[in-house]
Amino acid sequence: MQRYIISLFIILVTVWAGCSFIAAGETNKVAATVASATPVNLPAEIARAKAEHKLLLLEFGSSDACPPCILFEQEVASKPEFQTFEKANLVFVRLDFPQRSQLPPAVQTTNLLLAHQFEAFGFPTFIALNRDGKEFWRMPAKDDPNPGIPNKIFNPQGFISLIESVKKLEK
Repeated sequence: MQRYIISLFIILVTVWAGCSFIAAGETNKVAATVASATPVNLPAEIARAKAEHKLLLLEFGSSDACPPCILFEQEVASKPEFQTFEKANLVFVRLDFPQRSQLPPAVQTTNLLLAHQFEAFGFPTFIALNRDGKEFWRMPAKDDPNPGIPNKIFNPQGFISLIESVKKLEK
């Protein structure tokens, strides 16, 4: 229990300390997204990825307090080029940890449990799961002494290229 509380504390402090501003004009968008959020059913997402022969990619981030997470949403996830790629190639599960909005309690609990399960303590963290639901890739790496996110992921083609290389690792 103490380990869980410490892990939760680390997650919250990381978000608070490392991600301290909100992008202009994002407040209403975040509030609408947060209010309609539903808990992630990871076993169902694993089954869907397997049935559809797609890569399961998890993103742990904060939609309203993490500058790289906000930039990723603005420059990649919201772009038609990436959305087309996502629809054809990914089951993309985004786990949000907002600071300025309140998620429904079931969503908060699920997100925290998954962050603890995958040891995703910094934002953003991207994790790819194989068809059995086992992690085989993550960015940044757990053992990286200087974790960071490469700049190339902040444009659709750069992120798509990265994901294409990750898909090859799964096979």
